[in-house]
Amino acid sequence: MSDHGEQASPAPQGLADFAREAGAGISAAFVLVAMMLPLGLIAYAPLGEYAVEAGLRAALACAIFGNLTALVLGGALLPNEVPRASSVFLFAAFILRMAADAQLRASPTHGVAEILVLAAACLALTGIIQIAFGVLRLGNIARFVPYPVVAGLMTGLAISLVIYELPEILGMHGEGAPNAEAGGHHGINGWTLLVGLVTIVGFVFVRRRWPLLPSKLIGLAAGTVAAVVITALFHGDVGPRVPFLGRIPLPDALLPLISADGIALVLRFGYDLLITALAIGVVGSLDSLLAAVGEADGPLDTAHHPNRLLVALGCGNLVSSAFGGVPVAYSSHHALGTHQGGERKLVSSFTTTATLLLLLLYGAPLLQLIPVAALSAMMLVIAVGLIDRWAGTTIDRLRRGQYDSELMVNIALVVLVAGVTIVFGLVAAVLTGLILSMGLFLAVMNRSLIRAVRTGTTRGSRRVYPPEQASLLRVEGHRIRLLELDGAIFFGTADRLAFEALRAAEGAQFLIIDLRRVTMIDASGALMLHKLSRLLREQGVTLLLAYISATSRLGRAVQGAGVFTQRHHADWFDDADRALEWAERQLLVHAQAASVDHELEIGEFALMKGLSPDEMQFMKPYLDRQLFPARAALYHEGQLGDRLYLLARGAVSIVSEDPEAKGKHRRVVTLAPGVIFGESAIIEGGTRSVTAIAEDEVVTYSLSRRNLEAIYARNPDLYRRIVLNMLGHLSGLLRMASAILRDASESVE
Repeated sequence: MSDHGEQASPAPQGLADFAREAGAGISAAFVLVAMMLPLGLIAYAPLGEYAVEAGLRAALACAIFGNLTALVLGGALLPNEVPRASSVFLFAAFILRMAADAQLRASPTHGVAEILVLAAACLALTGIIQIAFGVLRLGNIARFVPYPVVAGLMTGLAISLVIYELPEILGMHGEGAPNAEAGGHHGINGWTLLVGLVTIVGFVFVRRRWPLLPSKLIGLAAGTVAAVVITALFHGDVGPRVPFLGRIPLPDALLPLISADGIALVLRFGYDLLITALAIGVVGSLDSLLAAVGEADGPLDTAHHPNRLLVALGCGNLVSSAFGGVPVAYSSHHALGTHQGGERKLVSSFTTTATLLLLLLYGAPLLQLIPVAALSAMMLVIAVGLIDRWAGTTIDRLRRGQYDSELMVNIALVVLVAGVTIVFGLVAAVLTGLILSMGLFLAVMNRSLIRAVRTGTTRGSRRVYPPEQASLLRVEGHRIRLLELDGAIFFGTADRLAFEALRAAEGAQFLIIDLRRVTMIDASGALMLHKLSRLLREQGVTLLLAYISATSRLGRAVQGAGVFTQRHHADWFDDADRALEWAERQLLVHAQAASVDHELEIGEFALMKGLSPDEMQFMKPYLDRQLFPARAALYHEGQLGDRLYLLARGAVSIVSEDPEAKGKHRRVVTLAPGVIFGESAIIEGGTRSVTAIAEDEVVTYSLSRRNLEAIYARNPDLYRRIVLNMLGHLSGLLRMASAILRDASESVE
């Protein structure tokens, strides 16, 4: 990875390419408007009638100058710095706290001027903190902030802001609201409620029906159209609209800080400024790193440099603070959206920024049609989305009855931090989160995601091989390594897991990662697995994943991150036993000791050990040759048994009924050519305790109890040697019983 953390971007090949890329950038700008305007309004909502103008101008300034900063310093394939809900919500909570201060409200400007200065100072301090994070190379440390702590903080803020902003959708503008000329509404305004509902319904419908379309933009457009129709046809009051914004913000937001009054103001609120800036710096950095490294690098095949990204974010926040903007962060949605057509960073990023600038200068007639109720409805969508991002997986696990200790701890953390945020405010929540983070970090450092590391020698598959192949696998089994994981593969554990996996794979030919006890895989974890597969392949090691399929929960999570998207996964297995079996057979192939397709002669079976050629010839009439097609049952559980089988070609799985899933079976063992099975029917008699199923087309020789008795009548000495060989075979089976019982049997169709 280079210091720039990027791949070279080829120049556009022609006018058509340039036009397509420019079009994608313009389209992305309009999508960003639908996302940014509600966030700007959220940030400055406590400022009363000045909130709409200040918030929307701040959002546009943030995106315009943040993108320009990212274009110069970002070092990404598609650099962008735009408002993100996580950091803007923290910023909004700070402004809300300042607006509640009685002394600020008593000032001649009712606190508006002072709050704008404090907001700019908070954002500038955030930028300095993020630059320090990058310079001190702390980009990798940010990932160890436990996500439940961040989720609890964001959930609490989201709930608080939903409660605060809901009256705007209901039309309860109240005194001093932007709709002062209408006299204000103290009850529910049905027209604004209708506009909000149309916006939300439009968003939900598009998101579910056409998930690739810009649902936020379409929802906002639907609410705007509804407001226009209501105003034109019914002369209804839909509440305030976006004000005229037709000028470029000046970089003068920080100028009051050079005065004595400005310095005194900052010192008075220094504690709140420092705590909020630190919170925005940590949460915004973590959110951006998750978006860039975890969500964008996989689909875009890029490699962001975390520390350089943090420096760029810090510079972007410094620039945004000078223009009175809101916090900036990296947006994977913007990067992925503009990359769909193969766009280059210069063209798409420049046209996005230019379009936003043109909208600010000349788009007033269009922007002034947007009702604040529609923007407020989008706020609810964004807030609910923040809550659902973590809650969706949690609810799914609860529905499946996975009440493990990790899940309970995560839920408790989210509830605790969210409750502190709602009841006691941001400062108490951040302090609580920092204390919990340190405690959980120490706990995680003392508990490895690796549950066990085994080799093919200490744990073989449930496939029984002929003696020669079994001996070879005992010698070469160390070339197979099995990592059993326990916990979540996420942003905080991915790097350490990759390090330990590479170390465990030293000297191996196959590395199997057992995902049976893995509770979740996030985007960064999926990306790590994909990169680990490539790194191991370069070292001559094949990575195999167990307990995963294209339709399983983990499989969908991995593919949803944009990796492992091929239709067929030859290196994915339903369980670890199948993966072990596949690796063992590959070792036998490489050693040229694998079973060949030809049918084994009866003299090659352990049952015939020590027999002379004449005795072999004597045995042939007593052995019945049988051919079974793939998936055919040689015998069923509960069926009366009267013979043993010698497997001459193919493979047979011994399965038993699954007590937890009626109609399914659990695999006990798989037998390879040269193996004897079903002998208990001759020794004990009675019914079969298991079912034998042909894995593919198989050829067997069977020896019935009647024929064995006939051999005893004609040649007692031969009979005794056959029985001794049978007992020796049973002894070998008993030696492997402990390995079979060590792990639960696997379900098969």
